[in-house]
Amino acid sequence: MTQISAGTHGRSPAPARTAPRLPGIRVMAHPRRRDQAEALLARLHGADRALVLDPEPEGPPGPLRTAAAAWAGPYGEARHRLVLQDDVVPAGNFLDLVAEAVRSRPDDPIAFYSNWNHWNGSAVRLAALSGAGWAQAIPDEYAPSLAVVLPRALAADFADHAQRLLAHGTPPDDEALSAFLRERGRALFIAVPNLVEHRGGDSLVGNDVQGPRFSPCFADDAGGGRRGSSTLQALDFYPHFFKGHVYGIVPTGPGGGHTKAYWDETVQRTGVDPVLVREAARREPTPAALLRDLAGAGLHIHHATAAWTAAVLYGITMERLPAPTDAGPRVPDPAVRARAVETIPLGGLAQVVGLPLLHRVMEPLRRLTEEGLRAGAELAAATRG
Repeated sequence: MTQISAGTHGRSPAPARTAPRLPGIRVMAHPRRRDQAEALLARLHGADRALVLDPEPEGPPGPLRTAAAAWAGPYGEARHRLVLQDDVVPAGNFLDLVAEAVRSRPDDPIAFYSNWNHWNGSAVRLAALSGAGWAQAIPDEYAPSLAVVLPRALAADFADHAQRLLAHGTPPDDEALSAFLRERGRALFIAVPNLVEHRGGDSLVGNDVQGPRFSPCFADDAGGGRRGSSTLQALDFYPHFFKGHVYGIVPTGPGGGHTKAYWDETVQRTGVDPVLVREAARREPTPAALLRDLAGAGLHIHHATAAWTAAVLYGITMERLPAPTDAGPRVPDPAVRARAVETIPLGGLAQVVGLPLLHRVMEPLRRLTEEGLRAGAELAAATRG
């Protein structure tokens, strides 16, 4: 096992085009987490793998310093670089799945994780529900950088870019990567289901305020490997359930920007009247009964109603998805879909309710989510019809 603390980076000549091979692997870590990082690295095989430690561990928290060293060369014969942060758990057969992903998208930046209550978590969940194997990331949110592969030329470019940024401060590495890709017109694609999970635990950069930061659909929670080969491209509406509130994310113009606003201000983009969404739970006995059951089990009616509304918006969005243009018909894997359904309320409520209560009421909450998905699809179909 090689250890790299930091240093200058060179670039090897681009290798001749040969059969796909495993990316070079770097695990980036603060020295306080060295044992954890070494345990992660020990789970990975391959000759080109190394631990990269923060070059200024006594300085203010700033993962971009470590990221700059992790993305830097030399690259040897590797045509890609995989950088993992120390607080991830890889899926079973992780490197085989990574190699498969790189073979299918050899020229693209690829992420293997997304946060279950952030914008790209919604994109991943929609892909999982629809049977797509990829979600195009929403470009103006931070790049989910816990586990990313870049082609070697792009990796070298980002390493240089990060070093230039460090001369003027230490912006977060995920925001730096997102801006870097936008400036170069490069889309980031997220593997669905995700191939790493976030471990949890104390954050070194203050992210504990975000609560549990899990994947919307982790492969090991969804029957194992990736399913599907098509890509969920950019949409004109994404539902977003965050801290007990329901929003819509919509494009702001041709430049690729997006804005988040409360759902009743944005759902009209889909053609559905928000009044019909509010009335949906009262029109049929099953969701109304489930809402009462959840309130009786200790989930505040406001939070249960928000979970219902979020599910309806997901159903509306699913019904409006364009047909895939890059592969055959999408057929969601049942286990992948089931996990994505569960994490609609889990991701949206964990910060305000807590996971213990949510796990206790998971069965009625899952049924409520399924009812909301169905109701939303019917609303969208009626609007379109």
